[in-house]
Amino acid sequence: MDKQASSKKKHQKENGPKKDIKHIMCWASPGCHDRCGLLATVEDGKWISAKGNPNYPKKGQGCKDRLPHFEKWLYHEAQLRYPLKRKGERGENKWERISWDQALDEIASKLAAIKDQFGAQSLSVHEGTYRNDMYGIRARFLNLFGNPANVAGAGTICKCNRVALWLALVGSGIVAPKANQANCIVLSGSNVTQSGPHRWIPVKKRLKQGAKLIVVDPRKIEACSQAHMWIQLRPGTDTALYMAWLNVIIEESLFDEAFVRDWTFGFEDLKQRVSEYTPEKVEQITWVPAKKIRDSARMYATNGPAVFNMGVATDTLGLNSIRAEQARMCLRAVTGNLSLKGGETILGPGPLKAGKLAIRDSMLQLADKVSPEQRRKQLGYDRFKLMGWPAYEIISPYFEKTYQTPFPMSGHNFLVPQPLVWEAILTEKPYPMKAMITWTTNMLLNSGGAKTIYKALKSPNLELHVVMEHVMTPTALLADYVLPIASKLEKPVCHTHEDFDANIGCCEQAIEPIGERKPDYYVWRQLAHRLGFGEYFPWETEEELADYRLSPLGLTFKEVAKGSYTVVSDKPWTYATLHPETGKPTGFATPSGKVELYSNVLEQLGYDPLPFYEEPPESPVRTPDMAKEYPFILITGANFRPMFHSENRHIGMGTREQYPEPLMEIHPDAAGPLGIADGDWVYVETQRGAIRQKAKLTQGIDARVINVQSHWWFPEEPGCEPWLHGLWPSNANVLTRIDLDTCDPVTGGWPMRALMCKVYKAQTI
Repeated sequence: MDKQASSKKKHQKENGPKKDIKHIMCWASPGCHDRCGLLATVEDGKWISAKGNPNYPKKGQGCKDRLPHFEKWLYHEAQLRYPLKRKGERGENKWERISWDQALDEIASKLAAIKDQFGAQSLSVHEGTYRNDMYGIRARFLNLFGNPANVAGAGTICKCNRVALWLALVGSGIVAPKANQANCIVLSGSNVTQSGPHRWIPVKKRLKQGAKLIVVDPRKIEACSQAHMWIQLRPGTDTALYMAWLNVIIEESLFDEAFVRDWTFGFEDLKQRVSEYTPEKVEQITWVPAKKIRDSARMYATNGPAVFNMGVATDTLGLNSIRAEQARMCLRAVTGNLSLKGGETILGPGPLKAGKLAIRDSMLQLADKVSPEQRRKQLGYDRFKLMGWPAYEIISPYFEKTYQTPFPMSGHNFLVPQPLVWEAILTEKPYPMKAMITWTTNMLLNSGGAKTIYKALKSPNLELHVVMEHVMTPTALLADYVLPIASKLEKPVCHTHEDFDANIGCCEQAIEPIGERKPDYYVWRQLAHRLGFGEYFPWETEEELADYRLSPLGLTFKEVAKGSYTVVSDKPWTYATLHPETGKPTGFATPSGKVELYSNVLEQLGYDPLPFYEEPPESPVRTPDMAKEYPFILITGANFRPMFHSENRHIGMGTREQYPEPLMEIHPDAAGPLGIADGDWVYVETQRGAIRQKAKLTQGIDARVINVQSHWWFPEEPGCEPWLHGLWPSNANVLTRIDLDTCDPVTGGWPMRALMCKVYKAQTI
């Protein structure tokens, strides 16, 4: 026994184990992205337990179905501990353990060679839903590498598309709903009791105080039991519903005349457009009775302040997806719910302290390092423009003039549609895509068109694929190098939540990384040094970087992490803030200085400046011949606890035991003629393929609609081909499509809902 171990054993014998309480937040891996404040108990460097922190600003709760199992997750045998290099063919699950230096040297050498031969644009980066907080650093790396921001990920169909639209319509990526002050709350495609229970707490409190609740969802979710109205619409028709709300509100003069007059642009154009969407016409589109459309529109308009509590349902519609959010933003504006007394406040960047601004993600990037010529090489530059350089170049001058800080678009919501990456790999058009860095995302499970992704990841055209991960996922099984990345329990955290919040948050590192795991910052920094631009990464550790980000506020990482957790503005920047140069109200960072009901930015980009409804790419209306063979409308992607996306699926982590098998929902009237009983295994099939899930019969879904659970894989299955840890049998994205004409034409988001399918009973299992 060495002297250090002997000394530690003696200390424990005399004084007992050393116990520390760490101030942390709950994050994706192993939690979700709702950031509940926790107090973690650590003994002699080992995680013991955690509980909610009563002093956390959000009154940290800690969920009962995930939090007790963090120890099992963290120390599970599936956790990656060492860098791995592929030995056999991709998919053979043959690896050799190598050192970090060898891995980084070889990866950097290959990146440099690919850049020399094919150009910096031949690298793409893929990322998931907030399993990391280094978006500004990732952007900085790519800017210096010369890459045109070929970043792809779940954000295209998960809020980042909405944030890009907010920047165009209201000049800010931060819309702050005040559910605790609202008199009307609209759950719009948000099963909040499953996806974010802590957001349900203030809603329930307001309901007890007399607030109204409207649930807009094809399924009868738990919140419907407390709703004043449940709007059970046909999947994919959300935009039509909200256009009809606008029709009623404007026709009946239920709008806020003063806010519309003083702070909106294009009201008369909007009025003319929504005149086409009468409740009677929209009833035929949505299946929602005209009377219910009118009554719900009046409830929203006359019970202000009102808020939308949204999920990602409309983000995943593909065609017409972004128009649903444009219609919602118009609703917020015309009803005055974007006013300072309203329910959803538009905030500028923060936190601001005594006029000083913390270093946000956007301020870490170096966009000026990317030449105009290189920017034009971004995939989708000429087609899907809102989440790329074309929008950046139009909007950024207004944002920077208004808020006097860099435009927050190259952080996370600066994304290219993933289907374009697969196309570039497989066809080498518009140019070869030779290298990929996959950054804690399991895209074979969370992205559309799993079969196409598989072909791309197996293609010899892809010469380098690096995956940074916690566990060996199906996506990681097809990599050349797998790097073990520290979770947020194993590193300090400083974040602005992808620049989506007007604050900056910090939390302590709970334990040292297990095995040889390293923080993701380490990887970006080490690659930068090997590629010749390491001087732009002067901070040796994440804590040093955090101190730099907080320094304008006169704070340190330790002060915030152990104290307030979150730093907010002493004077939040709103449209009424007096601008320091003009002495006049700041207004909105848009071409008109107002909320743009008629979007000048969308018009300049070549899109319709007003919202409108368009049928989903597959539907009984658009594709009636397809509907004859595939009669059901398919929903995928709904969250269900205790799972978070494709995580927590391993037996022994404490969560899979609670939810062992995938379930699909079907109405009894639809199941009966098909001979399907509750608990039967069934096949769900589209034109792309078929999967198998267990039937759950429910009255809470229309008999014409099917809901299947997403992100299902089975880690207990072998890792080698053809199993790939159970990638194929129940993976909802075998069913989805990604052909570009079905994607949202503004953002490139692909359709994962409102597709046509058929269902039949599985004969054997």
